[in-house]
Amino acid sequence: MMHIYKLFLIIAFLFSFNIFAIADHHESDVVVEDAIIVESDFDLSETYEETDYSDIDPIEGFNREVWDFNLGLDKVVVRPITRGYVDAVPDPFRRGLGNAIDNFFTTPQYAINNLLQGKIDGFFTTVSRLVINSTIGLVGFVDVASKMGINERPESFGDTLGVWGWKRSNYVQLPFKGPQTSRDIVGFIGDIFTDPLIFIGVPLWGNLVKTAGTAVDDRQATLGVLEEIEKSSLDFYSSIRSMYLQKRLDEIETDKVTDYQSYLNK
Repeated sequence: MMHIYKLFLIIAFLFSFNIFAIADHHESDVVVEDAIIVESDFDLSETYEETDYSDIDPIEGFNREVWDFNLGLDKVVVRPITRGYVDAVPDPFRRGLGNAIDNFFTTPQYAINNLLQGKIDGFFTTVSRLVINSTIGLVGFVDVASKMGINERPESFGDTLGVWGWKRSNYVQLPFKGPQTSRDIVGFIGDIFTDPLIFIGVPLWGNLVKTAGTAVDDRQATLGVLEEIEKSSLDFYSSIRSMYLQKRLDEIETDKVTDYQSYLNK
């Protein structure tokens, strides 16, 4: 029983790095021109007909409590650790490590989901990126494919569910994980089964190391923008909810990963 408890603590700690890992890679400097972010700034009416979010966020009271817990954990634990990582590790190496993580752990999942969505060109583009960056890109540290004009085609299983019709989805705050939709929670389970480490038989500790490395790389990208959103928002929770829902809709429609900074001053 004690071993199970320790394992839960480790997994929870590693997942906590993902609380706010939802911005574009390697964008830590943010300039906001006295923005006040409110929900009315975002038009979700094409998919979400309500303007009061009552049906979109039916468990708002619970979600706000989880949000407060996640925010406190981020401020006390996650943010200081991530800042230490940014201060200690030179930017070129961090960028290279981020590229390598993307190349080996997310690019294969992108390829699978492009195929599941019937996007054959996206599938071959993604496979080409994997081959090029894994070879002449120094095992992924250098994004040679992008320099050649072969751009990323990011797709998750949550995106696949959205493409096949599940666009309307309730907003949920998960402990340690942060903003999600009910569709993306199901999609997250699907992504687990397309994790490259599963196919090559990597043991549990390897998955934990991968989770920590990926999460730290993602969290460093949000160090600036989230603080600015918090300072400029009348209601931080509502702002993140609006932005996250709009972000996920845009990603499904445009096949591009968006970040919170792109919604500031909109």
